[in-house]
Amino acid sequence: MSSQLDLDQGGTFRQTRRVYMGPSVGWVSLPDQTLVPITAIGTTTILRGMNLVTININGLVTVQLPSTLRTASPQAIPFQSEVYPTVVMDIGGFANTTTSKYTILPAAGELIAGLASIAIVAPYGAYVLNPLPDTGGWTLAQ
Repeated sequence: MSSQLDLDQGGTFRQTRRVYMGPSVGWVSLPDQTLVPITAIGTTTILRGMNLVTININGLVTVQLPSTLRTASPQAIPFQSEVYPTVVMDIGGFANTTTSKYTILPAAGELIAGLASIAIVAPYGAYVLNPLPDTGGWTLAQ
């Protein structure tokens, strides 16, 4: 998998847009879409600023979401100050096989629509997750 952090050499494509955040912050560049392809079995931790996770592997995959609580300003941590709605999807169609299980976990102490975890069980299934930056956790947008 390509790096989610190395902005110069990582291979993670970042299309950005400039957004005015008010007089105290000014103009900042925010990502429009950042793709995290998962093609290996195991746990993948998604960082802030990532908003499209594709899974294309026949096996056990765990997607660990970032905390949704606000921790820093856009100037302090570029591309990681805000958490965006995140799509997690099975693009390989392996979700209903007996050897595949795709689990999505929130950060410690947070929930996804009141649940400790959710799973993609339908082939080519997906979840659209909206962050709750004030209270922490995620809601389902579908």
